[in-house]
This record gives sequence, structure tokens and C-alpha cells, in this order.
Amino acid sequence: MLFLRALSQTLQAFTPIALSLTWFERTGESGTASAIRRGLVISILATPVASWLFQHSARRALDEALLAAITVAVTAIFAWKVWHHTARFTIVRITNRDRVSRWAVTTLAALIVVRQTMEMGSVLAAAIDLRLVVPAAAVLGALTVGGCAAWATRRIGTRLPDREVTAAMQMFAVIFFVQGVIYAFHEFTEARVLPGSDVLHSATEAYGPDGIYGVHLSDLLVIGPLGAAAITWVRSRALFGERLRWVPPARLVALWLGIASLALMGRHRAESSPLRDDTTPNQAEIVAIRRRPHLLFRDMTRNARTGAVPHAGLLSMTPLEAPDSRRVATSLRCERVSFAAGHGLCLHTESGIFPRYTAAVLDGALRPLASIALEGRPSRARTSADGRVGAVTVFVFGENYAAPFSTHTTLVDMLSGDVIGELEQFSTWLDGARFRAVDFNFWGVTFASNPNTFYATLRTGGSTYLVRGDLALRRLTVLRDNVECPSLSPDNRTIAFKKRVGSRSDEWRLAVLDLETMTERLIAAETRRIDDQVEWLDSAHVLYAVQGGTASITDVWVAPIDGSAPARLFLPQAESPIVVR
Repeated sequence: MLFLRALSQTLQAFTPIALSLTWFERTGESGTASAIRRGLVISILATPVASWLFQHSARRALDEALLAAITVAVTAIFAWKVWHHTARFTIVRITNRDRVSRWAVTTLAALIVVRQTMEMGSVLAAAIDLRLVVPAAAVLGALTVGGCAAWATRRIGTRLPDREVTAAMQMFAVIFFVQGVIYAFHEFTEARVLPGSDVLHSATEAYGPDGIYGVHLSDLLVIGPLGAAAITWVRSRALFGERLRWVPPARLVALWLGIASLALMGRHRAESSPLRDDTTPNQAEIVAIRRRPHLLFRDMTRNARTGAVPHAGLLSMTPLEAPDSRRVATSLRCERVSFAAGHGLCLHTESGIFPRYTAAVLDGALRPLASIALEGRPSRARTSADGRVGAVTVFVFGENYAAPFSTHTTLVDMLSGDVIGELEQFSTWLDGARFRAVDFNFWGVTFASNPNTFYATLRTGGSTYLVRGDLALRRLTVLRDNVECPSLSPDNRTIAFKKRVGSRSDEWRLAVLDLETMTERLIAAETRRIDDQVEWLDSAHVLYAVQGGTASITDVWVAPIDGSAPARLFLPQAESPIVVR
């Protein structure tokens, strides 16, 4: 997703410059063309400063909206010039402009480019600072591909006949104007400038700059003009005579391309299921274990002789009464797993230069029923006790420019596999007033026995909060601070969570919160740093992962919440435990 987003931004930045240069050079307006070139140079030099300012801005959505509005205005002027121009370029020849006009063109050209490069610069700077190779490669790769596409489009434009160039520029002007209007409207709703912004923002999310459809609108900036030029060239060939009358005018190409792009792009469902291991599991053993209370988990068993982890990440199970007596691996690879009442979630990463992430919805036999494309690395998964609703949290790089990482938490209908919504789209309330901020991040959902009620973590302004959610009202209410990764007990009375106890952001201890009295206490049985969303073994004990001897191997431990006994090893070389009764 990061590559596609960066590619979209690259095309929006450089394709307008490439095509406008071609147009003004062909019309003889050399002064305007020189001003555009100067604007391109200035934009490249200004990008680092603009990236820093954008990253530290407190109103990024409004900044983007205003820049998009300026782009729409400039595109409208360019479109008027193109659509009122004849196809014979020798008629218009303007070689001189006054100095003010030239610098106005330079400024506008620089703004059009910087509007996109400042966002990419923010992501690239964060990736380099954190030494993250894949995100940095994604941004640089998108810059290369998009830059080459813009350069190739310009080279083709300089060689086309007059009529084809006119058709291409008309098509480009229309597409870029429509895209700018859609993006500007969406950003103004995100900045909450328009009436009913929350509803309008949710309705246009899929078509915004980061939407599953909107991110591909930039593809038409290249495809549309080239298609229009090709159609015009075919229609103008007198050699074929009457046989080409069925070919539509170039002005209809935009509609055709739009329909085709929507059919091919931005599919929300992934076609691939989680990777399966070549090993055929013992189905008889799996069925035997599933009939009794058991534990689902990620198997991380290391071969004592070779040091390899043959079943790394495989969804496995073991009897709950004797967790280390035997373990049976299924054929599913999961990074996070959750399961309840015959329905489950398996979050999976398909490795590669640009990794793909999916969430598989499982049935009672652990068979994938549906697969949902995720936008980032899997982090948390939870299923409601009745198996009707699931929650998936992923880390997304470069989505929130105030921080290197942000999270997306999505609620899923476990019966159909459809997405119910994202927590970022819910309204949030604090002390009876609407609570809003641009840096909201949610994760760690846990459901009550009635799945309409759930709890989650909200992070904003450097602090974390426990929020209670109402699914029907799409509303979140802040309850208290310093709560991360909540997990509700089977009796719905107590929340176990990790609590920050030191000055560092990753110094956590396990704690419990009584929801009736809102009193909390640390779990005395476990004094180590724990970074996990715990699973309740029963109403008195919690399960959680602890890093073992190496960074890649974890063990599952159990601790009583009342401190009546010390924590003990429950299942070695395993993680993401889920109790199934």
C-alpha cells in the first residue's frame, strides 16, 4: 500500500509538470515553459523544508485541503486554455510574459509538486531515521517508476501530431481537475470544515488520496492522455475510410478508462489465503483435540540439533488440560490468531520486496472462508465471544506524518467476512464533549459478552487511554488513561492490560482494572516487561507471551491476577495463545 500511495503522489506531482511543459512548448509560450521549469527546480529544493513543516503542522488535513483547492483552481485555468485552443499550434505564439506573471506560474508549479513531495519526504525521512529498508525502498521505487512514467509521457507528447496532442491535453485537464475536486472535498471533510464532515468523510474515504479506489485515480493521468491520443490517431486515419466510424471520439475515453480502472483496481478482498505448509497435518489428531477444550497458538518450536524452526508461524493446537503433552500443527500460517464460537481470524504476511498482508476468516474447522487485504503489518486480532464480530489491528508506515507509525483497527463481520468499519471513523467523547485530534491511533480491541460493547486503546498526544465502544452507535467513550492492550475477563468484570511504569515508552507491567470500582493494581506475580495483549485462561489467570532465549522465539506464561502464586511457564516456544472451550 505504501508503494501505491507514493506512486500516486509521484504521478500527481510530475505528470502535470511534464504535460504542461509539452503544451506550452508546442504553443510557443516559451516564457511560461521556462517559469514551469524554474518551479520544478525550486520544488525539489523546497521539499525538505516543506516536509519538516508538514510533519510538525497541527492542521495537516487543512493544509492538504488548501493545496488541493489551489491545484483545482490552476487546473481549471489550464483546462479552459486547452479546450478553447485550436488544433493548429502555429496560430498561437506568445514568447514574452511580464515578470510578475512568470513568477506566479513558477510559484504555482512549485506548489503543485511540493504538495505531494513533502508527504513522501516525511515518510522517507522517517524510514531512513529508523533504518527501515522496505518502506524506504517502496518510496524510492515509486519515485523512480512515477518519474519515468512522467518523463516517457512528455517524450511521447513532443512527437505526437497537433491533433493528438490537443486530445491528450484535453483528457489530462479533465481527469486532473476531477481528481483535484474529489481530493479537495475529502480533505476539507477530514479537516472538519464542511457541515456534516464526519458523515461526508466516511462516505468519500474510498475515493480519497489513500482510499482503495482513490489511490489509483492518478493512474489515469498517464493512461487517459495516451488513450485519447491513440483514439484520435485511429479516427484520423483516412486510409481506413468508413470502417473506423464506430471508434468513439477521444472525449469519451475518460469514461471508458474510469470504468475499466474501477473494475481492476483497489480490490478490498485478497484472492490469496494464508500460506500453507507442505506438511500434511494429522487430521484425526486435530479433530480429537478440537472436541475438547484446547489452546490455539503460533508454534515456534526450535529444532534442538539444527536450530531451525520447522513450524514457525503455523497455527497449532494442544489440549488445555495438558498443554505441553502434545501439539499438532495445522497447515495455516498466522502471525496473530483469534477464535471463538466456531469463527476465527488468522492474520498472515506474505513475504517479498513489498510484503502483502491478509486476514483470513476461519470456520469451525479452521478453513479460510474469506480473505481481507490489510494495509500494514499484523499486530492484534480479537473475536467476540459469540463469534459474530472480529477486530484486526495493523501497523501502517507513513500514514500518520506526526509519527513514524500509525495503526488501523478494523471491525469485521465474522459471518460474511465484510468490513464493518474502522475505529478512526467512530466518534470519540471525553468528559461529555466530542474529542478530536489528527493523531488518533487505536489498537487492542476486546469484546464484552454482548459484542455491541467493546474496549480498546486510544493513543493521542503521547498518552494512551482506555475507551469503551458502542458498535451500534459507532461511538467511543474515554474511561481512563495509561491503559494499553486491554483484555476483558470471561465474567466481564475485570480488564487486564499493560501499564507504563517508567519514563521510557516501552516500560510496561501487567495490571488489572476492576470495571465496577475503576480501581487498578499491578499483577504481582509478573514483574518483567510484557508487550502483549493477554488471554484469560479463566477468571483468575492470564496467559501472555514472553521473549525467550532469542528475539525470534517466545514462550507462553501464566500468572494469577491476585498474586497468590508466582508466574510459571505454560507452553514453551509458542505465542498468540487463544483458549477455546
